[in-house]
Amino acid sequence: MRIMFLGTSAATSFPLVFCKCRVCEKARINKGKDIRKRSSLIINDDMLIDFGPDVVTSAAMYDIDLTKVKYILQTHGHSDHFDAGHLITRLKEYAAENVGHICLVASVETVKSLDRHMKSEEPEVDLFDEKWLSRLNMEIKYIHSGDCIRLGEYSVTAIESLHDIGENSLIYIINYNDKNILYGTDLLRISDRAWIILKTFQLDIVILDHTYGAGFNAGGHLDALQVIDIVRKMKKEKIIDEKSMVYATHISHEGNDTHDAMETLAVKNGYHIAYDGLEINI
Repeated sequence: MRIMFLGTSAATSFPLVFCKCRVCEKARINKGKDIRKRSSLIINDDMLIDFGPDVVTSAAMYDIDLTKVKYILQTHGHSDHFDAGHLITRLKEYAAENVGHICLVASVETVKSLDRHMKSEEPEVDLFDEKWLSRLNMEIKYIHSGDCIRLGEYSVTAIESLHDIGENSLIYIINYNDKNILYGTDLLRISDRAWIILKTFQLDIVILDHTYGAGFNAGGHLDALQVIDIVRKMKKEKIIDEKSMVYATHISHEGNDTHDAMETLAVKNGYHIAYDGLEINI
């Protein structure tokens, strides 16, 4: 299994466009791993998690052919995770040729949000109308927390994230060739119901929201101290072991530091800081 981080920033990108705080200014000087695009992940070239606004740019930078994508797992519909302007170009009106079939997976509530975004590009579009889905050469599979569905060689389990209850936002466990990956961005906390599901898995890779640094939390996301607690509990519950790899993503400038400074702290607590273009093969 091959995974690549196409983006690792929170909604505001990193550095924040108009910000001149110490961390943003350092990022502009350092460049490299300190420049982050909005969070997204691709698995084996054919499964994309979150079709955000920076996906096309990232794909071009990292030599990813998005025409090979067969499945999109959408965690929720916030604008840093979904770009309707990209998806609408699947229509023949945009002169797209030989557009391959895509299956999009999300909660019903999230699809309603995506539909609203799509209508901002094309007022007549309707993601709940089979005729429009046919025009987009796309199908939608609805999923809720606790559900497990099969997508080709993948098995996907959904878990509630509590990030946006109105959208029934989700995180996902993806199984492929007996390897399990948890993609847990935009996570408010891990609920008791979520822990029950997680305890049924042995995870090879864990990817967690790290929007805020230690001692700073503006809500809706995890901070560094929460990530540390989750990693410890996962080890205690034997959800992960010494061979498991844990990475932080969805990183903002709020309470966080440069990549190298964050990595130094993270490794002391059993995880790593992801960066744009990071590729992992397991």
